[in-house]
Amino acid sequence: MRRKTFLGALGAGAVANAAQEGASAGVERQRRPFQVWIANLVDNLDSKLDPESRRAVMESCGRACARRSSVAQAAQGGVDGLVAVLAKHLGAENASRHGGTVRLRYTKCYCPLVADGPERLSGTWCECSRGWVLELFQAAAGKPVEVELLSSIKRGDPNCDFVVRL
Repeated sequence: MRRKTFLGALGAGAVANAAQEGASAGVERQRRPFQVWIANLVDNLDSKLDPESRRAVMESCGRACARRSSVAQAAQGGVDGLVAVLAKHLGAENASRHGGTVRLRYTKCYCPLVADGPERLSGTWCECSRGWVLELFQAAAGKPVEVELLSSIKRGDPNCDFVVRL
């Protein structure tokens, strides 16, 4: 059986089970193995790669995700246009520009892969989000920028806070 066929059948089976046993129980069973896999991946990155390599791998993943994002079009409107679009999603108090600095605050995890769990992850995972922000702001600014991740929900902080230096 081809992998695609197998995974499709696996998904169909999970949907059927969810219908029989209740949607929330079925969704939880589907999510749990994926959460364990993500946590294992991050643990392996942390134990097998040096910090710079971990950062580069996860940043690259985040940049690729940003290029596919619906927000990527907003980068064509320049930095102020991008900040305005992010402010609509995050709230005006959570996306602002002050001269050559942009501040972003996420009050929840927006990563579709881990927003629902695992609850805590190594900071390695959040380099992906830093890469996402980096890609969008470099495209908007038309030049290299720096992005610093100050805090992260997945590391146990109350918010994800980013500083973008243009």
